[in-house]
Amino acid sequence: MWKRRTELGLSRPQVRDRGGPSIPTLKDIEEGTTRTVSATTLGKLDAALEWEPGSASDVLRGGTPKPRRANDGVASLGPDGVAVALRVVLDLLGISRELDTIAREMKDARLEDLARRLAVALRPMYGEYVTRLFEENKRENGSLSPVYAVFSELLDEPAGSDDDEDGKERLYRRWLAGREIDADQGLLAEFEARFSRRQQ
Repeated sequence: MWKRRTELGLSRPQVRDRGGPSIPTLKDIEEGTTRTVSATTLGKLDAALEWEPGSASDVLRGGTPKPRRANDGVASLGPDGVAVALRVVLDLLGISRELDTIAREMKDARLEDLARRLAVALRPMYGEYVTRLFEENKRENGSLSPVYAVFSELLDEPAGSDDDEDGKERLYRRWLAGREIDADQGLLAEFEARFSRRQQ
């Protein structure tokens, strides 16, 4: 599911907004932490991920999904997603942080709101990519991979968020980078289990 979602350039909220399952449900399916998936949810996944009916069910059984044919459904004016180079994403993040700094210095509420909205809009572009990158570079002996230095400013972002899932993702990335996080034993165990599944 995750592979198809990234091919389409979709975040979990965007899959939900396309008629897919809720964010927690999609997260459980992608991470393999749910045992049963209803027929209704499978149908939602097929629609949101642009698959032929029954494809989501096939994937969960280890099969291969069938992308929906281009002439099926409503005509489209263009692709729903495009690949964006990492360099472009980093440039956009730099502009976003610069805008936030200027807004705070000017104490302009409207500019601050614009900076916040831009930052939120950019998160789906880099969040999951960075999470996967951190998982690939986590080192058990405690030494830090140089990759974390590249994204140090992202790690410094406040973990607080209006979206509980977004806040948890930020904490998970900090944990992967070996940083101290404010989390109970239950959440730490969840992070350990999630990371272990990625290594299988």
